Amino acid sequence: MSEVTAKIPKPVLRGLHNTSIKRNLVVATVLSIVSGVAFNYLYVEPKRQAYADFYKTYDANKHFERIKNAGLLQSVPSDA
Repeated sequence: MSEVTAKIPKPVLRGLHNTSIKRNLVVATVLSIVSGVAFNYLYVEPKRQAYADFYKTYDANKHFERIKNAGLLQSVPSDA
């Protein structure tokens, strides 16, 4: 029985809190960078591309005329 207890090393308790904090900071930093990059490429870039695609064919004057002809503007009389 004393042979088994002699082979087990003592736990390292001195500085344990500091080492766990350092490890947690490294993990948190890596995860935040990964999540930021993932958010950028999975959410921001497709949204930016969708806006770019919409405004390639958008005509503000045509949209204004459509709203004006529908009678939705109070300050501009409708032609219809």
